Amino acid sequence: MRSRYTAYVLGNVDYLIRTTLPIQQSALDLEAIRTWSQTSQWLGLQVESVQKLGEQHARISFRVNWMDAQGNSHQHAETSLFVHLAQGWFFIDPSYPLKASRNDPCPCNSGQKFKKCCAPYL
Repeated sequence: MRSRYTAYVLGNVDYLIRTTLPIQQSALDLEAIRTWSQTSQWLGLQVESVQKLGEQHARISFRVNWMDAQGNSHQHAETSLFVHLAQGWFFIDPSYPLKASRNDPCPCNSGQKFKKCCAPYL
């Protein structure tokens, strides 16, 4: 989570894309991410809790503070799910739900069925 926040601060959109679950990457609005990243003054990240969910999953609750281009202060609170694959940890974007039935292969490409992998945490 901290590395993704840092990527927003630095405008490193490629990293944000790369650390989002691969099946969700094509649905991301790169220009909107880039604009939000570059036109905001980032004021801080507070990680409130980290919960390990088995070997491959983690749930992280956090708050982010920022100021927009007009000088208005904002705070965003979120609880995010991450999955660990061979290449590292990936953010599962709640804006783009994983669509799979119970016995389908999990969209995270873990090699497990959806019901045994990400489904219990979504």
